[in-house]
Amino acid sequence: MVTPQLLVTSYFVHLIATVVWIGGIVFMALVVTPVAGSEPGCSRFLTAIQRRFTPIANLSLATLIVTGMVQLTANTNYVGFLNFSNLWAKAILLKHVTVGGMTATALYMSLVLQPDINRTAMLLAAGKATPEETGALARRQSQLAQINVVLAMVVLLFTAVARAQ
Repeated sequence: MVTPQLLVTSYFVHLIATVVWIGGIVFMALVVTPVAGSEPGCSRFLTAIQRRFTPIANLSLATLIVTGMVQLTANTNYVGFLNFSNLWAKAILLKHVTVGGMTATALYMSLVLQPDINRTAMLLAAGKATPEETGALARRQSQLAQINVVLAMVVLLFTAVARAQ
């Protein structure tokens, strides 16, 4: 049984982790990426920011998982693992699927796209790539960051639906 003090602490920490994770995603997508993508030579700057933000985002995501499990088991709408017989359970399932999509997008951006951007920036500096190539990668990064913002809003929507139950 979850004590009221543990539940309050879990809600508090969960909200902080949500603000840090989603706030960071929104900031990166709407402020940092568009500016860095439009400025030549900013790939190193963007890489440095992402290198700093990624561990914070990962810690926030881990915190969300732990605190979410505490909240899940304490919720009266929870009727069992893989039991989606009520609207709350369906909303939580869709929320978690969306978080999975956000995580997959972020992994692709960090492990595939950002190294491509860095490599193309070095090739551009050596005269072996064109500005169009770097621009295309920057646009793809910006689009994926914006998709993650939309997915984050969907997560918040499913959270609101679950909380209303």
